[in-house]
Amino acid sequence: MISTVYPASVSDAMAQWPTGIAVVTTADQDGWWWGCTADSFSAVSVRPPLVSVCLAREHRCRPAFTAADAFAVHVLRTGQEDVARRFGCRDAGDFDGLAVERGLDDVPLLGDVAVRMECRTSNVVPAGDHVMLIAEVVRVRTGHADPLVYLRRTFRQLSRRDHLAVA
Repeated sequence: MISTVYPASVSDAMAQWPTGIAVVTTADQDGWWWGCTADSFSAVSVRPPLVSVCLAREHRCRPAFTAADAFAVHVLRTGQEDVARRFGCRDAGDFDGLAVERGLDDVPLLGDVAVRMECRTSNVVPAGDHVMLIAEVVRVRTGHADPLVYLRRTFRQLSRRDHLAVA
């Protein structure tokens, strides 16, 4: 028997999967900066170093990313919920008040994040109501901060145990 899988059911199921929050940024051919919170971010390969980023087809920043040769991925750290919200809305892309450097191809780079990767786009793949950007990582910067976590539609932080329980 084949049952119907509703989009809301898949969305609810995926909300059980803890994930980090990644903001992606790029610069278009006119020099305008674009940024948004990625719908999905994942490692694809270590050799060569490849990552994937998924963006909704309807998102206003999608054309800038699919046309760009380069973009950056910023894994947010604990305490950056405001940055996630700023770039998570439909009108995302406001860099005012943020510490920003220029990276590869003048892509805006956010400071003080858990991880930052500068990437060169190698492929753009249509994927349902999203597009998947596959890119080679050309520069990486990691910090010591814990990543911001998203689980059950809520921001979370990792908890640490200083002592392991003895079984």
